[in-house]
Amino acid sequence: MKKCLFLLMLALLAACGEDEYHYPSVKLEYLTGYSDSNAALQSIRTDEGEQLPVWRDGTGLSLTPDSLIRMVTNYEVTEEGATLYAAVAAVAPVPLAEDKFTDGVKTDAADVLSIWMGWDYLNIVLNIKRQDGTHLFHFIEDNVEEGAGRTDVYLRLYHDAGGDVPAYTSRAYLSVPLQQYARPDGGPTGIHFSLQTYAGTTETYDFDYIPHP
Repeated sequence: MKKCLFLLMLALLAACGEDEYHYPSVKLEYLTGYSDSNAALQSIRTDEGEQLPVWRDGTGLSLTPDSLIRMVTNYEVTEEGATLYAAVAAVAPVPLAEDKFTDGVKTDAADVLSIWMGWDYLNIVLNIKRQDGTHLFHFIEDNVEEGAGRTDVYLRLYHDAGGDVPAYTSRAYLSVPLQQYARPDGGPTGIHFSLQTYAGTTETYDFDYIPHP
């Protein structure tokens, strides 16, 4: 498997921070963006489920035609639609089983700054220690347990720090797609997300995912 298809460089993630952009009435949120056949950003969906047309797109993101992108975005809602000022693509690949990582699994340390359920996604903001190296991220699917009226999914963070020097703390923005774990009967799916921390411990975060109609 070619990592470049799924693992996004931290340099793309570090460009967007809570203190870097200041606009009136502008929000900084995770969004799902949808492109048209010309690879232009046509609409967005918020994590509250609101669908909005894109009135102006100032993100400069490179998109694929007729696709979706998970992103962290500075945007404003007006009567015409959404005006996007800046955005960075979040790391949002579908989790893979461990044997799909042909170069092996890397679980270098990271700390969770915040983690919460979005609209069919598990959103994660990480603190990572870095200098100038490239950090690669993915999600490892360890197990899916089917039960009566419930499914439990066990995921781990793939993090390859590439031997980077831990000189300072930076943020990384991730979003785990969950639709593939939705139960046909609409019942809950337990999402159990684990990672190795800089303190040398394993932290696990547990959520119930119920797909939106």
